[in-house]
Amino acid sequence: MLKWKLMLTTLPFVAAVTGLKMFLEFVVQFGGVVEFSDVGVVLTGAVFLTGFLLAGTMSDYKESEKLPGEVATTLEAIDDMFALAVMQKPAVEARVLQRHLLTLTDAIKAWLVKKQTTAQVFAALSAMSEAFAYLAQNGAGSTAGYALSPVDKLRRAISRIDVISRTGFLPPAYALLEVLLVMILTLMMVAKFKTPIAEFVIVPTVALLNIYMLRLIKDIDDPFDFHEDGTKRGGAEVDLFPLDEYRARLAARLESSGVQVEGARRAV
Repeated sequence: MLKWKLMLTTLPFVAAVTGLKMFLEFVVQFGGVVEFSDVGVVLTGAVFLTGFLLAGTMSDYKESEKLPGEVATTLEAIDDMFALAVMQKPAVEARVLQRHLLTLTDAIKAWLVKKQTTAQVFAALSAMSEAFAYLAQNGAGSTAGYALSPVDKLRRAISRIDVISRTGFLPPAYALLEVLLVMILTLMMVAKFKTPIAEFVIVPTVALLNIYMLRLIKDIDDPFDFHEDGTKRGGAEVDLFPLDEYRARLAARLESSGVQVEGARRAV
């Protein structure tokens, strides 16, 4: 059903445009002043600009699809380093390190669903220094040093997600496309058609294509637009299941060591 969400929410706009055209045609008796064939150049320009914007936003979107998996695998790499330290140094307790990782994982997921700010998620990253200090105090300082590299990789991934989510692709191009959309819909209202059947097939089709594509591009432009409960606001958000599945594995390990984890079997 999610794939139809954007289509279903676009149909009322199309119905409004079609209804206005019917009002002009049958109530006002306005048959149009411009031949539809003369509108082709404007439609062609809109198609070109739409393709340009779609290609640009899709490049960021394809990168965004990889980022939740990169975050999850980087967290698991840190987890593996901690496990190695536990095996090498008996004084190091796994559950102490796993608690730090679970707190960080929860902070990242909460940030992705807009429950925390960017400053808070970076503060959670900085708080991992407590885990590294614990390793150093128990003779595993070398592991702490190795873990700094994946933490830096994690910072880079989070920063990239933040930039993609908070910035739009070429706002001036969006402005031009929006102006073209208004021009196209206006021309549909004043265009003359050879037959009523052609008129009421072409007008809703042109309106649907242009309105839908503009809304689709804007939806793709922020692939991390989630509600606080984790549900997607649109139909083009990336999946966060790699992060959720890693959290479930980490929580299961903590539970097996006798530590009760609130919400261990559900996403944040």
